[in-house]
Amino acid sequence: MTLDRPQGRMLLAHNFALTETIVPEISREAFVSLFLEELGDRTDMSCRPLDHAHWMLEILFDPEVLEPKKVGEICAEALAETRKIQKVYPKSFYNILILAGQKQTPVASSDPDSLQTGEWGVDVVETESIAAFLDSIGWKEENDRKPTIFRVELQV
Repeated sequence: MTLDRPQGRMLLAHNFALTETIVPEISREAFVSLFLEELGDRTDMSCRPLDHAHWMLEILFDPEVLEPKKVGEICAEALAETRKIQKVYPKSFYNILILAGQKQTPVASSDPDSLQTGEWGVDVVETESIAAFLDSIGWKEENDRKPTIFRVELQV
């Protein structure tokens, strides 16, 4: 990836809202490794693990080449590829949900691994019911309040 152009930055966290009868819970290390492996050969983005309590992975991308929502779609597909083979019952279905918001408020931490103003915070969610999960976090209210958010849904 070329470093002389402006970079987009996304920080990923994982939210496992399933029972292990569908797919086993994945550790922080395995989550990060999965993305490093699945996205490692791409020339239009780069990834690195983070040492942060919430954020697990940083993805840098060129916003002139990839729109943020496209990066979210790539992340959903990368997780789905690995998780398809990890299902307890291969014919079962669940959803991967990418919920992203661009930070608009001032930064409260000087930690370089924290989300900075203008960057994308992304929750990678595994859930049986998208509607129930979105209701549980008040997504509609959040969506109405913040114009710089997007979501990606993928059934696995």
